[in-house]
Amino acid sequence: APYLVFLGVFLTFAALPFSSTLVAQNLNIGVLYVLSVTSLVVVGILMSGWASNNKWSLLGGMRAAAQIVSYEIPASLAVLPVVLTAGSLSMQEVIRAQGGMPWEWNLFAQPALFVCFFIFFISALAEGNRTPFDLPEAESELVSGYNTEYSGMRFGLFCFAEFSHMVSVCAVATVLFLGGWSGPVLPGFIWFFIKVYGLILMMMWFR
Repeated sequence: APYLVFLGVFLTFAALPFSSTLVAQNLNIGVLYVLSVTSLVVVGILMSGWASNNKWSLLGGMRAAAQIVSYEIPASLAVLPVVLTAGSLSMQEVIRAQGGMPWEWNLFAQPALFVCFFIFFISALAEGNRTPFDLPEAESELVSGYNTEYSGMRFGLFCFAEFSHMVSVCAVATVLFLGGWSGPVLPGFIWFFIKVYGLILMMMWFR
């Protein structure tokens, strides 16, 4: 179960373009691929809660699965206008449809996309079980949720997957709404990491 959770998060990085050339695989259905592989996480979390033979873990796993599945729908619908605007499911094409300056980003291009960014970002918080959507790991009710019975490296994989998920959803948000690697003067990958880092800081501030 921990390996499946980690795999679901780790596979998203294969299609993420860190610059115009720095991308593992430039898929022509990159957006669809990212939305698909993240659904593996649900299976791993549900398995981890069930396999623990602990009622708190099972409740945490079921809560996490219900939360991830329910927030996957608004996140996918928020991505749809971006895909329609760019006219492609390729992440590189979505970036090229935007410009390097902030007023050229999808975030500020039109009011509908501005709203879509916040819907996507809030859904991403919920999918990653981050505060204020940390019901699956509610310490006051469920001890530690689906990972109660885990220790050592397997527990470490759950934590690593959670923080990797933060990076991956912030990277996807950067690609879709903040112009990805495009920007003036500095190299593309530096712009990409600055934007991703800013969104991660926002997530941490909420917590």
